[in-house]
Amino acid sequence: MLKRNFIPISILLIIFAFILNPSIVSEGAFRGLAIWINNIVPYLFPMFILSNILLQYNFMYSLLERLSFFSKRILKSKFALIPYFISFISGYPSGAMIVNIMANNKKISVPEANYILTFTNNCSFQFIAAVVSYSMLGNFNLWVYIAIPHYLGAIILSFLFKHKENNLSKNIRFQNKSAHFNEVFSSSVYKAIISILTVGGVIVIFSVFSQYVTTILLENRIFTSLNTNIKNIIFSLIVGSLEITNGCSIIASSLLPLEIKLIIINFLISFSGMSIIFQTIAVTDDLNFNILDYIKSKFLLGIVSALICVLLFII
Repeated sequence: MLKRNFIPISILLIIFAFILNPSIVSEGAFRGLAIWINNIVPYLFPMFILSNILLQYNFMYSLLERLSFFSKRILKSKFALIPYFISFISGYPSGAMIVNIMANNKKISVPEANYILTFTNNCSFQFIAAVVSYSMLGNFNLWVYIAIPHYLGAIILSFLFKHKENNLSKNIRFQNKSAHFNEVFSSSVYKAIISILTVGGVIVIFSVFSQYVTTILLENRIFTSLNTNIKNIIFSLIVGSLEITNGCSIIASSLLPLEIKLIIINFLISFSGMSIIFQTIAVTDDLNFNILDYIKSKFLLGIVSALICVLLFII
């Protein structure tokens, strides 16, 4: 009975905790709203609309058929380059949203969509270079030690999972779609609004969770008595496993050696954190993917990216 009712019981306990600590909830919620308004809406919402419009036509699929040899040999999927490229520009969870759109439009099968999702829903280069490297670490050139491990690690991850191209994407031939633009535009705006509001809700709730964890750690005597460097590592990993922006900020502002900072940042960015994982769930309603398998794949990507970063130091 306890196993069957674990989720509702947990939700009730969280609600009681929220009622008893309204100031923590308020602070976390406002912080989440600030992240959503300042960092998510300006960059992702326009991309959500444009991506929805673009992928309702067959132009991108026809264009990428010319690169299908490269895509199938490297990524083992004809159209994996589309979400891989979009996520490079827009970041989490735009890659997942594109995969969901392709599955919904019957361009790829659900099994192929689940396979693609493990390595194409990545962090944006803008976040890596501008936010983390330049703003947090104070050196724009450090993007090399984050971006290369992250994107190369994602490609390596595609080789670690077995996948056979399905007949749907293998045999399909595309012709330009003769849909009316006003219909395409209206439906794209509607889908983008739903997606961006859903993402915002996930960010706010995990920002509250992150605020709770931060408060508990800072009030714990055992934690506060630890060595400063060890404390920063533990703090950044715990907070970063929930929300990567705060985790990266904590480790970047610490007094740890730069190499250690970059290794931990690589892991956090590639793992992405539970907030982004649940944002991915929110924008992939047509996939019904295994959440535990996805979390394992992102954790593995974090390890691979950190190891590649170490290799870059050696080289």
